[in-house]
Amino acid sequence: MPPAADDRPLLPGEFAVLGLLAVAPRHGYELARAFSAPPLSEVCPVEPSLLYAYLRNLERRGLVDWEEVRVGNRPPRKTYEPSEAGWEALRGWLRAPVTRMREVRLDLLLKLYLLRLLDPAGEPRLIARQIEACVAYEQDARARAEAAEGFSRVVWESKWRAAEATRAWLAGYAPASGRKAVS
Repeated sequence: MPPAADDRPLLPGEFAVLGLLAVAPRHGYELARAFSAPPLSEVCPVEPSLLYAYLRNLERRGLVDWEEVRVGNRPPRKTYEPSEAGWEALRGWLRAPVTRMREVRLDLLLKLYLLRLLDPAGEPRLIARQIEACVAYEQDARARAEAAEGFSRVVWESKWRAAEATRAWLAGYAPASGRKAVS
């Protein structure tokens, strides 16, 4: 039986919502605008219907607080911000390197984007931890590739090379972003 919705780990898009709310309290329409504009839309485009599903899930889990705000004659809008539990979940996610190379293009890029907004000093620390994670992944995948045969060797070699390429990109990323290189 699949886990209940509240038992599953948060999705990268849900963490992105928490991160944007951590930058500043917002209502749904403001969040939708943020997700539809570059550079966030290039990493994690989120349609409004999915955004509101994310907000409902975060609210059900107690990760956001909200208040109704009325502006002029408009209907009241819910303005959201992270709850203390939301802040805790967001901080933990932002500090953790990704452990699967296929998660780099979404999870890691979202973390780097949000760290630049929320905790610029945390970005080089995450990059250093991510490089360490890539080295460990690369070593494991290389050993498995060398021990495998046939198509299994192809699979493990692709994982090994993906980790190698990600590590090289991150090592080059640090100096390009004005940060100390970590290798």
